[in-house]
Amino acid sequence: MQKQQQQPKYKFYPSLLDKFGEYLNSAAQVDKPWNVDKTPDEVVEGIEQELLNMINRVPFESEATDRGTAFNELVDLSIENRKQFNQLLNEPGNITYTLTKKDGRTATFTFPRSIVEEFAEYFRGSIPQVLCQGTLTTKYGVVELYGYSDEVKQDMVYDIKTTSQYSFPKYHNGWQKHVYPFCLTQRGCHISGFEYTITDFRNSYQEYYPFNYWKSEEALRLHSERLIEYLEAKRELITDKKIFAEE
Repeated sequence: MQKQQQQPKYKFYPSLLDKFGEYLNSAAQVDKPWNVDKTPDEVVEGIEQELLNMINRVPFESEATDRGTAFNELVDLSIENRKQFNQLLNEPGNITYTLTKKDGRTATFTFPRSIVEEFAEYFRGSIPQVLCQGTLTTKYGVVELYGYSDEVKQDMVYDIKTTSQYSFPKYHNGWQKHVYPFCLTQRGCHISGFEYTITDFRNSYQEYYPFNYWKSEEALRLHSERLIEYLEAKRELITDKKIFAEE
């Protein structure tokens, strides 16, 4: 299902769509335990500032994010360089991995060996870090959707999630399950479903979502049009113009 290339007016990626969805539903965050010392307006303003920071690509530090990235790299290493991965398995009990960040700094994390081996075996034979890029037609113009799926295996797309606490279905509102299969289908791939493969470093969990191109296209179009309306209303606050395909 390949589409003719068109010049995009906007460029969106899944975590941006996620953050905008969080902003649209910010009222639901007011009563969360971590917001008990904030007013409703402060909660909404805080979420919007996080959204604007993401749009403007403001750097931020997150140990949880780094830990997830390190774990993902470790799983990919088990696929791409089995010899190097097996050397890490020589450590008893846990596995230590050092993440090198984009700025050259490093962060070292220790993971339970049983979980690492479980994920390594689960994704054996998959293709890691597949570029997913496609176009979406909206009433405001063409949107380029892009991002890297963690793993692709046969007709399934996977995203690896790490979390401190899990309850089903934690990632039901995530947009990766739409964006990645949608883009890969446009490239001629047959994708039947998407799975969030999750660990809290004690157990592993799966959230499976069947993929339907037309349903995902409609959901993406409606959500993207609302995001475009927001971007145009806040254009004077946006300093990084990549989102407007102006780079």
